[in-house]
Amino acid sequence: MPAYAFIPFAVFAGCVLGQFYFLREVRRALASRHPDVWRKLSENAWFMDNAVVRFIWKKRDRALNDPQLSAITRRIRKLQIVALVAWVAYGICIFAFGFGNPPTH
Repeated sequence: MPAYAFIPFAVFAGCVLGQFYFLREVRRALASRHPDVWRKLSENAWFMDNAVVRFIWKKRDRALNDPQLSAITRRIRKLQIVALVAWVAYGICIFAFGFGNPPTH
């Protein structure tokens, strides 16, 4: 497989790292500026990150009228879309170029 096929994987990895940062920022914003929403999320969730991601994708931040929080959630949604596209591109590269050169006999 050519080395440039790893570019989509590198983009995906960068997006994942960025998402960790932005998820932390969303958690901090909710806990400090919207404790009632944070409490409700934490009471109903088995995994907080899943609850926060669901909160982001359902665009529940808009009802809070918090421009800073909305800016963070927009960035995270964009990062997740780019990550998905990069992951699909990497998968296409793997199947298009093969998993390496098969042994010849």
